Amino acid sequence: MSVKLNKIIQFRSDRLFDGAVDVGWFIRDPKKCQKAAEAFVFHGPTYHGVSQEEVGTSHGHSLIDTASFVRSIVNCCDGSKDEPFNLAIAGYGTGKSHLALTIASLLSSPNSKTSKEILSNLESVDEMIGGEVRATLKEVKMPCLAVALNGMNNFDLAAEFTRQVIHQLNTFDIDTRAIDDLRPRFKNAANLLNISSEKDTKELINDCKVKTRSELIEKLQEHDETVYSKVQAFFAQKGIPLKAIGDETVKDVIDTVCREYCGEDKPFKHFLILFDEFGRYAEFATLQSQVAGSGVLQHLFEGVQSNAENVTFVGFIQFDLNAYVQRIAPEFKNEILRVSTRYQSANKSYLSINLETLIANLLEKLDKEKKK
Repeated sequence: MSVKLNKIIQFRSDRLFDGAVDVGWFIRDPKKCQKAAEAFVFHGPTYHGVSQEEVGTSHGHSLIDTASFVRSIVNCCDGSKDEPFNLAIAGYGTGKSHLALTIASLLSSPNSKTSKEILSNLESVDEMIGGEVRATLKEVKMPCLAVALNGMNNFDLAAEFTRQVIHQLNTFDIDTRAIDDLRPRFKNAANLLNISSEKDTKELINDCKVKTRSELIEKLQEHDETVYSKVQAFFAQKGIPLKAIGDETVKDVIDTVCREYCGEDKPFKHFLILFDEFGRYAEFATLQSQVAGSGVLQHLFEGVQSNAENVTFVGFIQFDLNAYVQRIAPEFKNEILRVSTRYQSANKSYLSINLETLIANLLEKLDKEKKK
């Protein structure tokens, strides 16, 4: 007797997204972030789309499923695992950005509706792993301060890093004074705008594409570098010079965040840095250091290394770091090697997932008992 396919399985269209997931949604689009995180399809240790034989062993990456990988990162953030540097490798289109976004959502708000849905999805593929993660988060209770970077964007790392930290502190209604003191130029610019009339600064307001002086000040309080540069140029024309470039580094920011906001009796349990397309950004930072910032990835490494007990770094890459070195022109290789050799010491994981894994998990087996 033939059985219709739709009586056995159903296609989970609610878990299918049009186009790629952007880890930048974590800050930029909370609603889209929530929807994506709640729909992430995990796979457990009993199912691998990629085998160890396919990826080899010479590069040092160990094969791991997404459920086990999330458990590993959660353990790093709760202090039960001492691995401050982590690299996750998987091919193009296999859901690395989606995974990074899901981890950020889970750990930044462990008691939220979204986190509960993520945990349910985790338990549905592996009850033991899901239960362990749920128990860990229940015991810890505190959120992580998460930064989610998209390496496909050509940003000044120190500026973007600080902007996200400020945004998270504001989201939790936490005093940002420690970070503000680290970058006083933004506060000075905001103070100057406060004593200027909206009429006098109308041209600047229009140039920055905001409606009021208050909105302009708010962007400065969030350490918006683009707005600062326009404010600096505006007042320079009026003979009131402002410092154009700050001396703060990514390491300075990490040091401050860990000292003031993370740990026992602090608002956050841990500082979690998720860097999607890390290899691509390493190429950009090498070729255009005038934009990314001089030595920014070395500063990032040093900041994590100096605060290892309070920071976990997770970089998502498509190839082993040596492959990115080979793609760089010979005259730049020494520069990128200084970065890659540092991060090669990281714990390396090859995510056992491919396009077929994702498609397979979009097909849900129907419970025969429910269909009777």
